[in-house]
Amino acid sequence: MFEITDSAAKQFQASAKSIGDDSLSLRVTARKSPANTEMQYNLGFDNPKVDDESMDINGISVIVDPESVENVKAMIIDFREYEGIEQFVFINPNDKKDACETSPNGCDPEGNPSCKSCMDED
Repeated sequence: MFEITDSAAKQFQASAKSIGDDSLSLRVTARKSPANTEMQYNLGFDNPKVDDESMDINGISVIVDPESVENVKAMIIDFREYEGIEQFVFINPNDKKDACETSPNGCDPEGNPSCKSCMDED
Protein backbone atom coordinates (compact mmCIF):
# COMPACT_ATOMS: atom_id res chain seq x y z
CA MET A 1 0.00 0.00 0.00
CA PHE A 2 2.67 2.53 1.08
CA GLU A 3 6.18 2.61 2.50
CA ILE A 4 7.64 3.69 5.82
CA THR A 5 11.39 4.28 5.60
CA ASP A 6 13.75 2.86 8.21
CA SER A 7 14.36 6.31 9.71
CA ALA A 8 10.60 6.96 10.05
CA ALA A 9 10.04 3.47 11.48
CA LYS A 10 12.66 4.14 14.19
CA GLN A 11 10.85 7.35 15.17
CA PHE A 12 7.46 5.61 15.29
CA GLN A 13 8.92 2.78 17.39
CA ALA A 14 10.43 5.28 19.85
CA SER A 15 7.10 7.13 20.11
CA ALA A 16 5.16 3.90 20.64
CA LYS A 17 7.60 2.82 23.36
CA SER A 18 7.17 6.16 25.17
CA ILE A 19 3.38 5.69 25.18
CA GLY A 20 3.77 2.26 26.76
CA ASP A 21 0.66 0.67 25.22
CA ASP A 22 1.52 -2.17 22.81
CA SER A 23 -2.12 -2.56 21.75
CA LEU A 24 -2.16 0.72 19.81
CA SER A 25 -1.44 1.00 16.08
CA LEU A 26 -0.18 3.93 14.07
CA ARG A 27 -3.16 5.64 12.44
CA VAL A 28 -2.32 7.34 9.15
CA THR A 29 -4.85 9.63 7.50
CA ALA A 30 -4.54 11.53 4.23
CA ARG A 31 -7.50 13.62 3.15
CA LYS A 32 -7.83 16.24 0.47
CA SER A 33 -8.14 19.78 1.74
CA PRO A 34 -11.52 21.52 1.40
CA ALA A 35 -10.15 23.45 -1.59
CA ASN A 36 -8.95 20.11 -3.03
CA THR A 37 -5.49 21.57 -3.62
CA GLU A 38 -3.37 19.42 -1.33
CA MET A 39 -3.50 16.55 1.16
CA GLN A 40 -3.82 17.03 4.88
CA TYR A 41 -1.99 14.36 6.88
CA ASN A 42 -2.41 13.15 10.43
CA LEU A 43 -0.43 10.59 12.41
CA GLY A 44 -1.26 9.21 15.84
CA PHE A 45 -1.62 6.04 17.85
CA ASP A 46 -5.10 4.56 18.07
CA ASN A 47 -7.13 1.38 18.28
CA PRO A 48 -8.48 -0.04 15.01
CA LYS A 49 -12.10 0.63 14.10
CA VAL A 50 -14.34 -1.83 12.26
CA ASP A 51 -13.84 -0.36 8.76
CA ASP A 52 -10.09 0.35 9.07
CA GLU A 53 -7.52 -1.46 6.97
CA SER A 54 -4.77 -2.93 9.13
CA MET A 55 -1.28 -3.83 7.95
CA ASP A 56 2.30 -4.20 9.09
CA ILE A 57 4.76 -1.89 7.32
CA ASN A 58 8.46 -2.05 8.19
CA GLY A 59 7.69 -3.48 11.63
CA ILE A 60 5.00 -0.88 12.42
CA SER A 61 1.37 -1.88 13.00
CA VAL A 62 -0.57 0.58 10.82
CA ILE A 63 -4.27 1.37 10.43
CA VAL A 64 -5.83 3.43 7.66
CA ASP A 65 -9.44 4.61 7.56
CA PRO A 66 -11.53 3.91 4.42
CA GLU A 67 -11.48 7.56 3.32
CA SER A 68 -7.67 7.60 3.28
CA VAL A 69 -6.97 4.25 1.59
CA GLU A 70 -6.83 5.58 -1.99
CA ASN A 71 -4.91 8.69 -0.90
CA VAL A 72 -2.01 6.75 0.65
CA LYS A 73 -1.36 4.32 -2.21
CA ALA A 74 2.32 4.43 -3.24
CA MET A 75 3.06 7.09 -0.58
CA ILE A 76 6.35 7.12 1.33
CA ILE A 77 6.63 8.37 4.91
CA ASP A 78 10.17 9.41 5.72
CA PHE A 79 11.85 11.15 8.65
CA ARG A 80 14.63 13.56 7.74
CA GLU A 81 16.07 16.99 8.17
CA TYR A 82 14.50 19.73 6.09
CA GLU A 83 15.34 23.40 6.57
CA GLY A 84 17.23 22.56 9.76
CA ILE A 85 14.35 20.69 11.40
CA GLU A 86 13.97 16.91 11.69
CA GLN A 87 10.44 16.00 10.68
CA PHE A 88 8.16 13.44 9.06
CA VAL A 89 7.90 13.97 5.33
CA PHE A 90 5.13 12.59 3.11
CA ILE A 91 6.16 11.82 -0.46
CA ASN A 92 2.86 11.13 -2.13
CA PRO A 93 2.13 10.86 -5.86
CA ASN A 94 -1.57 11.37 -5.04
CA ASP A 95 -0.90 14.83 -3.59
CA LYS A 96 -1.09 17.38 -6.38
CA LYS A 97 0.50 20.36 -4.67
CA ASP A 98 1.23 23.22 -7.01
CA ALA A 99 4.84 23.28 -5.80
CA CYS A 100 5.35 19.78 -7.18
CA GLU A 101 4.31 20.83 -10.64
CA THR A 102 6.86 23.58 -11.20
CA SER A 103 8.60 21.64 -13.95
CA PRO A 104 7.31 19.40 -16.73
CA ASN A 105 8.47 16.23 -14.97
CA GLY A 106 6.75 17.11 -11.66
CA CYS A 107 9.86 17.76 -9.61
CA ASP A 108 10.40 20.73 -7.35
CA PRO A 109 13.60 22.71 -7.95
CA GLU A 110 13.09 24.50 -4.59
CA GLY A 111 13.64 21.24 -2.67
CA ASN A 112 10.16 20.75 -1.20
CA PRO A 113 10.58 17.36 0.59
CA SER A 114 7.02 16.36 -0.32
CA CYS A 115 7.94 16.38 -4.01
CA LYS A 116 10.51 14.38 -5.88
CA SER A 117 13.80 16.16 -6.27
CA CYS A 118 14.84 17.59 -9.63
CA MET A 119 18.36 16.46 -8.67
CA ASP A 120 17.16 12.86 -9.15
CA GLU A 121 16.60 13.56 -12.84
CA ASP A 122 20.30 13.96 -13.66
